[in-house]
Amino acid sequence: MNAIDLLYLITSLTSLGASVPQVRQLFKEKRSDELNLSTWSMWLLCQITFLVYVTSRGETLMLVTNMVWLVFYAAMLWMIVYYRRHPGSNLDEASIEADSVEAAS
Repeated sequence: MNAIDLLYLITSLTSLGASVPQVRQLFKEKRSDELNLSTWSMWLLCQITFLVYVTSRGETLMLVTNMVWLVFYAAMLWMIVYYRRHPGSNLDEASIEADSVEAAS
């Protein structure tokens, strides 16, 4: 593994690690209203396109990294759709009412 491969691996893992808070927030709140479905769909589509490119190049490191990102984007997209259809009840009614009153004023 040369220096550029190592740098690619480190930045990919760092980027994936930076996405963990988004996943944790989604699991915690069980709501996805603030997440844009079109954006996440586009990122998934771009990752699928990149998979085709990486496969044609035969780059093993990039292929493995791409597969991890592909799973991440697919999981995020699934959770966004799921929590829009089945929003969680982690938020109590009082906080929801307080937020609505603040938004109205």
